[in-house]
Amino acid sequence: MAKRIRVLIVEDSEDDTRILEREITKNGYELVSERVDTPAAMQTALTEQTWDIIISDYVMPRFSGLEALRILKESHRDIPLIIVSGKIGEETAVEAMRAGAHDYILKENLTRLVPAIERELAEAEVRIKQRQSDHELEQLHKHMETRVAEMVADLRFRDRAMIQQSRMASMGEMISNIAHQWRQPLNNVALIIQSIQVGFSSGTLTREEMDNDIHEAMEALQHMSRTIDDFRSFFKEDKEKKKFYISTAVRSALTLVSASLKNHQIQIELKNEEEEISALGYQNEYAQVLLNIISNAREAGIERAIHSPRISVRVTCENEHSVLYIRDNCGGIPDEVMTRIFDPYFTTRGHEKGTGIGLYMSKVIIEQHMGGSLTVRNVEGGAEFRIEV
Repeated sequence: MAKRIRVLIVEDSEDDTRILEREITKNGYELVSERVDTPAAMQTALTEQTWDIIISDYVMPRFSGLEALRILKESHRDIPLIIVSGKIGEETAVEAMRAGAHDYILKENLTRLVPAIERELAEAEVRIKQRQSDHELEQLHKHMETRVAEMVADLRFRDRAMIQQSRMASMGEMISNIAHQWRQPLNNVALIIQSIQVGFSSGTLTREEMDNDIHEAMEALQHMSRTIDDFRSFFKEDKEKKKFYISTAVRSALTLVSASLKNHQIQIELKNEEEEISALGYQNEYAQVLLNIISNAREAGIERAIHSPRISVRVTCENEHSVLYIRDNCGGIPDEVMTRIFDPYFTTRGHEKGTGIGLYMSKVIIEQHMGGSLTVRNVEGGAEFRIEV
């Protein structure tokens, strides 16, 4: 069965056109062709029909092969164009090839025409398949980019949700810390009220003593109010990265847990080599990490009944990065769980006492949200966490 081929012939001579058509058909092709000899006619032909190949004369009264190449290029169609001319010099041939012609053939040697056509059709098919492949790869790439963006967004959402879950999980502990923070001021206020009542009943209460007692009571109440502000500020989510001082974040975390540490007779040591050491990130989340680590050390000291438990916090600068060390003397981390302590939902305290997400979220906050590193090692008598941002 003859192969069908659609050829647009740019030629002013009908006789030469028939010769070209005969050369193609005698090589076993079923030919569909159209002859044009003006720019407008070629533009119309390109618009209205699909062509496998274009054969163009080089010089015509109202047209030229170079102009045909220009029109083809402007149409953005990938159709091979072969120049067939009665006389063409080497310089003219080179000019035509540079302009985009795929081959040039002399009319006196038309035996080269069909092999040239077959070669160009094969190469055009390769280009079409390559474009299809490139398009498919581009679509796949766009799809993968979209999926990756969706997955990253989902992971970020999950991380934020887990951070919030971690904070909510520690609400009971925070309430306990508030109780420790308020117990002494409330006792003081109670004693002041009793003192005023006794002094008034006995008639010994002076105006000056009453003013002093009221002043002390108001200071205690203001301290309790500041405690509430500290807790509210701590649970407020940071919206964007900002520069903050490490010592400020340390004090924020210690303010929330200091009374609880004191109640369990746990000594806290704070060593700041430089007060102005700063980092770029989320101060409240950073403080949450400190609170998680300090709270874990406190619980380890209580569960293991450590004599003279101690937690040391040291802030320094290494290689132009802020580095914070939290070291305790509460027995360290067992070797068999050392590699798992940052895993989500892993806990050695039992799920009735811990959620197992505190250290996991601490790792996410420092390494993913702030581009730093959080590591741990056992030291003499305890564990040491290192936070670099």
